[in-house]
Amino acid sequence: MSLFRSVRRSAGLSDRRELLATLNELSQSARRGFDRESAGHIAQAVMRLLDASAVAVTDDASLLAQAGSEVRWQDTIAERTASVLERRRSSRPTFYDMVIDRQTVSVAVAVLTSDDLPVGTLHIVTANDTDLDLGELEELAALISTQLALAELEQSRVFAAEAELRALRAQVSPHFLHNALTAIAGLVNTNPARARELIATLAEFLRVTFQPKQTMTTVAEELRLVEAYLELEQARFGDRFEVRLNIAPETLVVGIPFLTIQPLVENAIRHGLETRPGHGRLTIVAEDAGPEIAIHVEDDGIGIDPERLRAAMEGADETVHVGILSVDTRLRARFGAEYGLTISTGANAGTKATVRLPK
Repeated sequence: MSLFRSVRRSAGLSDRRELLATLNELSQSARRGFDRESAGHIAQAVMRLLDASAVAVTDDASLLAQAGSEVRWQDTIAERTASVLERRRSSRPTFYDMVIDRQTVSVAVAVLTSDDLPVGTLHIVTANDTDLDLGELEELAALISTQLALAELEQSRVFAAEAELRALRAQVSPHFLHNALTAIAGLVNTNPARARELIATLAEFLRVTFQPKQTMTTVAEELRLVEAYLELEQARFGDRFEVRLNIAPETLVVGIPFLTIQPLVENAIRHGLETRPGHGRLTIVAEDAGPEIAIHVEDDGIGIDPERLRAAMEGADETVHVGILSVDTRLRARFGAEYGLTISTGANAGTKATVRLPK
């Protein structure tokens, strides 16, 4: 009998909606990771699902949380957990005896895993010492283990995204800094007031870029950073390219990973417009798209070779198109695979980079 049908017959879970809510709560708790807080939620949900009188959740050595009737788990839990894990009984749950209030009761135990490695155990005492179907417990432990593995994967993606951001900050283009300082130096004698303004702009750009621990910002704040970047670039390029903005006001307050738009603008200038003969155009659009917003950074430059773009997006070519892999990685880590970066381009056809964000 499946876990679903079995718990449907439980006195407290006859209603399907309540069952689904409890299963969802269990999944969400496990997806938070494996610590004392999530273990507490897991214990409560398991107690309801299996009609248990007491539940304990451990890591690989000690008690993390318990629910239900007062049981002195601390007296034996470490020894029992070590015994189960040492014997590597991770494939099927089993029983052991435990004395509670001077009575010997059977305790069901299942191993919790992440990527097939044991990370903890689940101990169940059924209400009124009724029988527990070990098949049901196996299903439930498998469900929790799957969510723990997903939580670990998501955490590794977050760590990867944070590492990408640190790397992006560390590689603030030497090309850009050299050219900005050269442009400022050229104005020191001819237009010292403008040189001072650009020094202040560069200082503010660097201050914001290297703010510690900032991983999220708003579209409005990101566009202010882009504005500072463009002011410095246009001091060098003069009127070689124009900038067009079309920003829907409702997009300005939407949260966005820090350094999302600026790297796209930098790539548009460095790899599209800088080597383009004649006058160029850079267009930045932020538009309302129902439950989402869409941000487009488009140039009419020389375009990107599709093979080099593919290599850059796969991390195989780190010498061109600064930051686009980082932008894509961090968008996917934050919002899911459906919110990655998309780029349309072709030789001498310009480039359009698009970012979609949930509101």
